[in-house]
Amino acid sequence: MSTTKAKGEMEVLRTAVLLAFIGTGSVEVCHAEARPLTDAERKIISDSYGADLKDPVSAQYRWSDLIIDPAAKGNEIGYCFRVNAKNSYGGYTGFRSIAGTVKRNNGKVVSYSYKAGTSEDAILGDLAERVCRHWGYNLR
Repeated sequence: MSTTKAKGEMEVLRTAVLLAFIGTGSVEVCHAEARPLTDAERKIISDSYGADLKDPVSAQYRWSDLIIDPAAKGNEIGYCFRVNAKNSYGGYTGFRSIAGTVKRNNGKVVSYSYKAGTSEDAILGDLAERVCRHWGYNLR
């Protein structure tokens, strides 16, 4: 397979995955409200996300405010943050964007589900950035 054809197929795959993500989170960000996460909510997210890290205790987080679209239906909404975690060699990889969803109960975050980001694979990193921008998060 030629390199050009492979790149084209990867872009089609990336677009398909992005469209699937867009349906997961809030879309009408122009009327959205934002609020900081509580310490308990940060712990829920870091415990859930950190379970797959090599050294979860050393992970460094940059938390975003939770963006809530008043028109969003259901208790699951998109949430993005940045993390700097250690790799297998013990070195930090640099801050990377993470896209996922949080479930809420009475307005409080009760669980987190990872979707994309942190991968050394540029496709997943780019996907997380695109999803986060669509949800209204500016992580840079």
